[in-house]
Amino acid sequence: MKKKYALLGVLFLFIVSAQALAAERVPLRVAQFPLLVQSYMQPAQNVQDRLEKRIDRSLHVPLNGTLNAVYYIPEQECLEALEDVKNEAAGKEKLRDLMRPVAEKLNADLVVLPLLTGYEQYETMSWHRWGRHITHSYASVEIMGYDKAKDEVFRKSATRQFHDEYSTQADVSRLAYEALEEALQSAKVHERVWIWRER
Repeated sequence: MKKKYALLGVLFLFIVSAQALAAERVPLRVAQFPLLVQSYMQPAQNVQDRLEKRIDRSLHVPLNGTLNAVYYIPEQECLEALEDVKNEAAGKEKLRDLMRPVAEKLNADLVVLPLLTGYEQYETMSWHRWGRHITHSYASVEIMGYDKAKDEVFRKSATRQFHDEYSTQADVSRLAYEALEEALQSAKVHERVWIWRER
């Protein structure tokens, strides 16, 4: 019984000290954009939801409600800021070049903008393979953004493709998820949040 009370006491002290530290720390302001689909084919809603959840996980900080480590700028504010910056640039700038101005407009420490730039799957008949159906699948993802701590505009992309007889590996939603995983790791999105948290 004494061990239970001791454990509860330690846990209580941890929460109180974490809240005290959180009160002193200015949270990292993160502008996390929703997945922008620029592909010819539109993925199903459940596919988009799965991709969005993976992006959310890459920027997630456990116990953020207590630690107050990250403030996620509301999605609508992010989209409005992007639209304003696009209008100011009058279409003369590439999307990548708008990341720093968007960060400035939102006073964001980190901007993360995911794009699904390729998403397609179709079948053709191969006469070289005795009239068999060949599945062609292609997925491409780009992660761009701005890291204020490093004063770095970043842009990383990844693609996956499949051209063969159908198998579970041919499913374009699976290829999109794999491409997203690689792009997030290449852009070091998770590390950008956690390195700041450890300062």
